[in-house]
Amino acid sequence: DCVSTRSGWDAPEMRLDVVQHGGSQTLLIEGRIDSDLSAPLETLLARHPEIGTIYFNASGGDLAGAMAAGRVLRSAGVFEVNVPAGASCVDACALLFFSGTVRSVDPTAVFDLGRFYQGESGPDNAVDVARQSLAVSNYLIRMGVSRRLLTGTLDRDGALPAGAPRQCLTSAELHGYNVANWNE
Repeated sequence: DCVSTRSGWDAPEMRLDVVQHGGSQTLLIEGRIDSDLSAPLETLLARHPEIGTIYFNASGGDLAGAMAAGRVLRSAGVFEVNVPAGASCVDACALLFFSGTVRSVDPTAVFDLGRFYQGESGPDNAVDVARQSLAVSNYLIRMGVSRRLLTGTLDRDGALPAGAPRQCLTSAELHGYNVANWNE
């Protein structure tokens, strides 16, 4: 099933917390991804240069903001990113997750790219959807994730009947698309 069992992923406000985890610091990102995440993230990373791991439990939010914040994370260093047991990382969170150099998703976690474009559907919006798709595709390439993820999720979601429940990426898909490059 594609249902999160950990609370906090659907919080309307984004939360960034730094916790001591063993000998290093871990950043926890929860809630809705803000469009202006880059600036507070840069400030937080400057104050906590010992952060080596990032845990995600988030959903939705701003796709462009997530990609901008992902570029901040990637340029700041090498991070291990993880979606822990029962947590959720979908939509904008998934794009931010791709910034990690070592990426893992617990088998009980919810992970899906979701709808990778924002806006209304219809012929007038086709150019905007194409532009957003190109931006996401370029971002995936830069983060080392297969562009096949886009077509794979589109094909899968397009085959579902209207109102069908969300379909999460399987372990085989996570590794096949290089979303997860480390086994949990």
